[in-house]
Amino acid sequence: MLRVCIKRERTATDHPNLGRTQFAPATAPRGGELCSPAKLRTRMFILTLVITLLFGTVAAASGFIPTNRDTRMPPGVAVFVDIPDYEYALMGQFGDLRYYFRQDRHIIKVVCTLGRFAWRTGLDAPFGADLPNIIAAATSDEELRRVAEPREVNLNATWTAFANSLFTVEFLDSSRMINRISSAARGNMTTSALVELGHGHFRLDTHFHQLDLHVSVHIHLSDVGITYHIFDHEIYGLGQEYLAAIVLTPFMGASGGTREHFCFETNDFLPAEAVPMLPGYIFVPDGSGALIRFRENTVRLSEYVGHVFGENPAEAQFFTNSEVWAVERPNPLMPVFGVAQGYNQQAFAAWADSGTQYMEIVMMPHQNVTHYNFVYPRFVFNAEIHQVYNRRGDGFFRTFPERRSFDITMQYRFLYGENASYVGMARAYRQHLIDTGVLTPNQITPGQPMPMRLDFIMSDVRNSVFGRTNVVTTTASQVGDIIRELNGYGVQNINSGLLGFQNGGITTGRPWAINFSRSIGTRREFTRLFDEMGALGVDVSFAQDYFRINRHQMNLARNQAFHLNRWGLQAWDSFEPFLPVNEISFARPARSAEWLVQQSTRAYNVGAHSHTVSGITNNLISHWGRRDATDAATSIALIQEAFADTPLLINAQSPNMYLWQYTHRFLQAPVFNTQFMIQTDTVPFLQMVLHNTMEVYAPYANFSFYTQRDILRMIDYNVYPSFVLTHSPAHYLSNTNSLNFYSTEFYVYRDIIMNVYSQVSQVLSQVRHLEWVSRTVLADGVVLNTYAGGVEVVINYTGEAFHHRGVAVPPLSAGVIS
Repeated sequence: MLRVCIKRERTATDHPNLGRTQFAPATAPRGGELCSPAKLRTRMFILTLVITLLFGTVAAASGFIPTNRDTRMPPGVAVFVDIPDYEYALMGQFGDLRYYFRQDRHIIKVVCTLGRFAWRTGLDAPFGADLPNIIAAATSDEELRRVAEPREVNLNATWTAFANSLFTVEFLDSSRMINRISSAARGNMTTSALVELGHGHFRLDTHFHQLDLHVSVHIHLSDVGITYHIFDHEIYGLGQEYLAAIVLTPFMGASGGTREHFCFETNDFLPAEAVPMLPGYIFVPDGSGALIRFRENTVRLSEYVGHVFGENPAEAQFFTNSEVWAVERPNPLMPVFGVAQGYNQQAFAAWADSGTQYMEIVMMPHQNVTHYNFVYPRFVFNAEIHQVYNRRGDGFFRTFPERRSFDITMQYRFLYGENASYVGMARAYRQHLIDTGVLTPNQITPGQPMPMRLDFIMSDVRNSVFGRTNVVTTTASQVGDIIRELNGYGVQNINSGLLGFQNGGITTGRPWAINFSRSIGTRREFTRLFDEMGALGVDVSFAQDYFRINRHQMNLARNQAFHLNRWGLQAWDSFEPFLPVNEISFARPARSAEWLVQQSTRAYNVGAHSHTVSGITNNLISHWGRRDATDAATSIALIQEAFADTPLLINAQSPNMYLWQYTHRFLQAPVFNTQFMIQTDTVPFLQMVLHNTMEVYAPYANFSFYTQRDILRMIDYNVYPSFVLTHSPAHYLSNTNSLNFYSTEFYVYRDIIMNVYSQVSQVLSQVRHLEWVSRTVLADGVVLNTYAGGVEVVINYTGEAFHHRGVAVPPLSAGVIS
């Protein structure tokens, strides 16, 4: 039996001012300088930081209390109600899955012949207003018992049709308000026909009379699930100019409800009763991954809306916005969601293969509008924008000049048994991405040192009497000195990105050029740095943002992206008047792609082996110039082509899924979710999908991610440590746009870097070459990760020892057991 445990106590070398808040400055101003408004704001959080640390210590001593930043115990066992077969016609059987269709409600029922696994794509509920007449028309007891279905409470005719139908169209009325008509709407609002086109291939043709709109949905059945296709050329009619969005199977996997059951003795409906909530959850790709447990809420809570790949600034309602957020709001990097019902019983994972650039993932909690928890994909074809007609900003609201044109492909993969969890969803989606060539598994040699990411802030600019001047915090030679020092202490397999490596620094350096500055490093010094670090096995790269641009870098009129209203996009990076740049813009996709290839080629000629890219990696934008319009799909293709054409390996900051095929290192991987009130758990879904297809790195540890529990989370999530450093004190950056890098000085973090690397490497170096098979919670605060060959890692986040298979894992530690 092999057992390795790690434990770390707080040492005197720990930075005294670090904690969970990202606003407390770790480096105090020197020389009696006056504090800027930003510094004053940051100091206001010091008291909160101290209180957080004190109460965190008390909580650790008294026991582990899980929050939505943790993963809770698996759900309980669900008891399912049989789904009657009447009114359903057999569509076919494929493997162990049998499919049925209900024509009047447009519901597909899926039954697994191996057990009680069953799904319905909709709620399968009658229209409440019609039910009394249907019951009164029954001519026999048998017919009465068949038609006397429970009546849903809080679902009107529109919502009942929405809950039942295979798909729903949302349209904009004359006041630009969104309304809905579902494929199985009440009355004569629609005409539909299900046509069989081949073995397992059906098409549902629906005409919406009110809109004069025709939409066809292709249905492909298989032994693993259902695939839906909606082709753009099969959306036609005069009503398509009013089409706002298409929603697919919104109530599939829904849990909850309140119903009135019919009493055969009194021939009337009984008082409403709440349907017991199934144990289970909905998975959404928020941050690293979030679970939303099925539960009854006593107050109305906001829904979760995830804009896949982020909101497109060029098609947002307004063409100006703020880049300054009080709370980070991560967007889904991948178009996938899922539902699990019961403990290892049944689940499905759903993902889009086309239409992703216009996809939203919507989760509606109980008591928002209905008494159900449900999730669905929404594909947006049109929306409202503000048309400005003068420089003062006057304007009016209107819709897009033309609706978007794109195809939709959605796959639903059914899972049961041990795969019926978020882990099974991640493994299914991972395999799909491997099969389609998006991901490629890597072969890691056992015993190879664990990698470590060290980024360096070399320079940025500040205002001076004559324009702007470089503020240099790390030179090329100092980068080499720091890496050599850490390498000598045993920190191996380092890779690094150089931010602000050229004249103009991070903020005003030109994204297509490499303009060397003697104060930062000459071409010869950088070439020497690349050669010497390469001999040590260290990969050093230039880092560049190709998305955010400003007027000090270039002529904006020729390079910035334009909004649908034909005005150049504007945003604010900061509201501090003393900073050199406040107003920024966003680059056209074609320019970003061109700059990336140009600069990476120049970096290759200097001697670099990789290139670090940010901005365009997790921001999808279109461009609506009069002569060179570029939609979102074309933007994706342009960036993909640029990534493929670079002569260097790509280190990408939080890249969207469409760039994973070209990514060598995934930087700044999210390890938490947004922590909305409805989110109950955080899970490493993203990390499980990407495991051993590329190197995945945690957020910078010197920004509130280096505590003992954070170190354990790196081990738990299989992410490697990363730091951003400077040679000089961080306060030198206080008058630059990089002032958010408030604690970066290497000699403050040297011991912490070595400690973090040692602890994470001690565990991950033994398992990182193995396939990550499963993850489960053994007790509150105790996680078990299982790898190929039965190797297990127990992560104990609690303040007490935990025993697993006869091995005691100490508090706040991780142990490898095989």
